[in-house]
Amino acid sequence: MLGNASNPMLAQAEQGIQAKIPQAKQADFQKVIQAGLTIMYSPKLEQQRNANLANSKDPISDASQGASRLVMNLYQQSGKKLTPDLMISASVIFALEYLDLVAKAGKVQITPDMIAQATQKTVEAVLPLFKAPDGSQVLSTDKIQQIGAQLQSQTGQGAPQGAAPAAAPSGGIISNAMQGA
Repeated sequence: MLGNASNPMLAQAEQGIQAKIPQAKQADFQKVIQAGLTIMYSPKLEQQRNANLANSKDPISDASQGASRLVMNLYQQSGKKLTPDLMISASVIFALEYLDLVAKAGKVQITPDMIAQATQKTVEAVLPLFKAPDGSQVLSTDKIQQIGAQLQSQTGQGAPQGAAPAAAPSGGIISNAMQGA
């Protein structure tokens, strides 16, 4: 089991993402996932996590924005040694873990469309974070589209129709956990 997701659709999506990670990068991927889940599920953050879950108005945006903050923090801690495609895949795992927490709290029912929206919004939130020292995008537009399509296929979900770009951060559990990390 990759993460802590108890929902079968979320667990399947996470496993689909992990299966597409090249064998040479699996150890690094596991380290990133473990570090992120340690932060997400920290007992020290349980009270804050529960309050954030109770106050979540847009779980998909909360998940995507929080996952992007968490993965960027982990990327910085690695000395920027991890590849953007690996970090993007990890960010989707973290977003799906957040959705599992929201579902366990009884706030949402997980659907394939919700997984697709969370995947898309997370990719949209994370991609702009990877910039070269000169400020240009590290990944080309073609590579960005390829990663987005690959993650959509890895989760087994199609792209949602008419999905809007990621909203401004709304302080999801992961983002709030990162503020204390």
